[in-house]
Amino acid sequence: MTSLTKDDWKARIGPHLSTSLQTVSEKITQTEAVQTWLHDESMEAAAGLGQVSGMQAEMQGYMRMMNDLEAELPELVAAVEELTDGYGTVDLHWRPLQPNFSRLYVDFNRDYTVKLFVRLSECSTPAAREALATVIDALPKGEPFPNRPNKITGLVARNDRSVGVRAKEHLRDKGPGTYQSVTLLPSGQDPLEKLDPAEAAPRLYRLLCSESGSS
Repeated sequence: MTSLTKDDWKARIGPHLSTSLQTVSEKITQTEAVQTWLHDESMEAAAGLGQVSGMQAEMQGYMRMMNDLEAELPELVAAVEELTDGYGTVDLHWRPLQPNFSRLYVDFNRDYTVKLFVRLSECSTPAAREALATVIDALPKGEPFPNRPNKITGLVARNDRSVGVRAKEHLRDKGPGTYQSVTLLPSGQDPLEKLDPAEAAPRLYRLLCSESGSS
């Protein structure tokens, strides 16, 4: 089995964090090291379940594999921690009956699904505008349906602060074309909803960079 160093992992997955965590998951899972680990550990976890079945068996197997993850793939765990400033962790989607479909992915432990991770490059409104544009650029392609906007949610972080950024593209009620809106999801605060992107950028900057952390 070819082992990857921490720098190998960072080079492999780093460029994709700000575009697609699905791609990050694929880049992690498709390596020889992870494929071997998933195969071997899935067999051992399944064999160790004995007479246990159902959801309890899946949970026990999952916990066994997660306990082994850091010991067997420490370079991957360290790379993800560094690339995400400690916000992301490696997690496992285990399919005991279809182990070939099991995968590793990066989780951000939020009550919403994070699709991409963006670091604020510096504390400035232009940098916040750039981070916001990165999330908006990741919106699904294709025209949205009436009352069903295209949407995507990213996590934007700077040092010890992070804010969820949900971008939506709406079909106009009257006339051709679409328009975009932004919802900011600061931890421990009410969402700031239905913002114009131009309005959202300075608010994102203040949430991540002001002394109070308020909008």
